[in-house]
Amino acid sequence: MEWCKLVIAQPIVALGVVGVIYGVWLAIYRLWFSPLAQFPGPKLAALTMWYEFYYDSFLGGQYTFRIAGMHRKYGPIVRISPFELHVDDPDYYEVLYSRDTPRNKSLHLTGMFGAPASSFGSVDHRRHRIRRQPMNPFFSQQRIRHLEPMIRGLIDKLRKGMRDWKERDTPLDIYHAFNAYTTDVVVEYTMGESFHYLDDPDFTPQWSKTIEAIVEIGVQFKQFRWILSFFELLPQWLVVRINPHIGPVIDQKLEGLRLAKLVIDSQTAGGTSVDDKVSVPKGTLFHALLDSKLPAEEKVAGRLSQEVFTVISAGGETTARNLTTVTFHLLNNPYKLQKLRDELNRLDPEGTATLVEYEAMPYLTHVGMTSLFMHYNEDIFPESQNFIPERWMDPEQRKHLEKYLVAFSKGSRQSIGIPLARAEILLAIATIFREFEMELYETTVDDVRIVRDMFNGLPRKGSQGVRVMIKDWNGHPS
Repeated sequence: MEWCKLVIAQPIVALGVVGVIYGVWLAIYRLWFSPLAQFPGPKLAALTMWYEFYYDSFLGGQYTFRIAGMHRKYGPIVRISPFELHVDDPDYYEVLYSRDTPRNKSLHLTGMFGAPASSFGSVDHRRHRIRRQPMNPFFSQQRIRHLEPMIRGLIDKLRKGMRDWKERDTPLDIYHAFNAYTTDVVVEYTMGESFHYLDDPDFTPQWSKTIEAIVEIGVQFKQFRWILSFFELLPQWLVVRINPHIGPVIDQKLEGLRLAKLVIDSQTAGGTSVDDKVSVPKGTLFHALLDSKLPAEEKVAGRLSQEVFTVISAGGETTARNLTTVTFHLLNNPYKLQKLRDELNRLDPEGTATLVEYEAMPYLTHVGMTSLFMHYNEDIFPESQNFIPERWMDPEQRKHLEKYLVAFSKGSRQSIGIPLARAEILLAIATIFREFEMELYETTVDDVRIVRDMFNGLPRKGSQGVRVMIKDWNGHPS
């Protein structure tokens, strides 16, 4: 058999021929015989995932905007990859993200951050439901309202830090301050200890850079998940040498794993920590998961630490981004800022309102959540790029718009942290904008306008962020 002799004599050539034949067959299948072949879209997108990789990795988070261009050219349903369709129909969202008919989520998306054992990283919707269910009571609105004293204590730290910064007479990147605040809140609540980011006079800017590095790596390597697994095997000093910004997240993961093991050991020992030098306070997310009806394999330390890590990473950064965007728009629109202050002075003249009372203040609530509510479908949200809290004030209009509110996603995978984010936002806005006089410093709308999709929406590359000068403080000492 001549072909056998040829393969033995020229194995590399033979492999090359097989590879070419397979590639041609795969291209023909994807372009003409795939179940998705009937849908319009760029042929390169249908042919290979490298198309998406180019727009997201080389152009920096541009594939979302490329998809918008596809819809303008091809219509409401387009093929965006060999395996995916994208639908531009707001009324279809309720069907696609229904709680009654949950769907598996693509490994392409769930595997971005190297936490496959977390609920976020769960591909199978049944596995996701099992992992998510015991977390729901922990993040319920009633439970979060009981956190008000703790959140206020951290706001007092934020206030002190901002008062001290005022004396420097230099611009403050307000995102660093808010990210330190929201991260300290979610860490203290979920892990039972604090990273004390607010105790740093500079508001721990390194953590903000770390978060940016995490999402950038997640987006760039989401098609090469093995790279994330490979990094897990490397010594910490080498990973930090490759990317210095990753150091804090490695420390956080190790700390989460250590605390998970402590809680497990404590419960195994009948409630007494096996380590006399350190213990974990009751009421953490670790305890909630261990005390639940999760199967035993879901209660191992590695999985628990992944769960807490994803909650912390997502819960701190997104809320800080919201507060940063709100800060820009309020300082850029003095009339709206004054309207907010007028409502606070009218409904809370002594400054003693509770979280529940803040939740009932219409303008405060709509200001606090408007940047989360921003959507760019002009048919539903006219002037969608503008900061218009008033659009939510009319009850009938609000009821209509909320149907299309997907900032926290919808369905069974809707963000679990909505009550916590709302509490952090309302308490911070009601305090900071009542007590501090601030001015924008060399900051324009381009520093908050989303032009990159790096899992989170980000402004232009090279933006210096939302920087403010703290001009005055008229509050009362803590």
